[in-house]
Amino acid sequence: MIFKPIAIAASLSLATLFAGHASTAAAATTVGYTNYVTDSIDVPVRRGAGYKFKISQMLKSGTPVKILEVDKEGWVQIEYSRGSKTSRGWMPSSMLQNQPVAKERLKEQMEKTNQVEEKYNALKLELNTLKERFDTASTELSAIKQDKFETTQELDRLKAISSNAVALDEENKAMKLRLNETESQNAIMREQIDQAEDTVKRQWFLTGGGVLLLGLLLGRFFRMPTKKKRWGEL
Repeated sequence: MIFKPIAIAASLSLATLFAGHASTAAAATTVGYTNYVTDSIDVPVRRGAGYKFKISQMLKSGTPVKILEVDKEGWVQIEYSRGSKTSRGWMPSSMLQNQPVAKERLKEQMEKTNQVEEKYNALKLELNTLKERFDTASTELSAIKQDKFETTQELDRLKAISSNAVALDEENKAMKLRLNETESQNAIMREQIDQAEDTVKRQWFLTGGGVLLLGLLLGRFFRMPTKKKRWGEL
């Protein structure tokens, strides 16, 4: 019986504390719904509907209970489990609320927060990984752009060299053509010179022959008169 006045005082204090939560209490006194022992203090479960009944059990705050019956005085019959055993009892409806107690909600919220934080850390790690990949890709892209720039310059240089080579090839072809034409002209000129030399030789031969013939003829016709031999001279 030592707990009876304390339990009553606690119940009265809790009843006064929850007087402003009429809507919560009303929702808590619906038959068939699972409710939770208030998180203000451990609440006594009595054997009957009233403070005159003995306390059969002290339930910790946050203990889920099932409402079986509600009387006109605001007492509710509940069913709860302790380990593998299911028990019944009575308590004021003001001691119940239709949602888990603050510490359970805080625990659940902390678990959710931890999950969100884990997801955030995972996303942050993934973001850092993506950033590193982006930086690596940016570096590679810069290197590729530099290679492209150098390759473009080399290609332009090769094009210029190729253009010069084509121009030189065309010039070489033109020079070869002029050389062939010059060689053809030289061959013609050599042939003409040879023909001229032959002509000069023939002319000199004819001229020499003519002079020789002329000399012979002159010698024939303009021979010096010979002295007549006297009689007695041999």
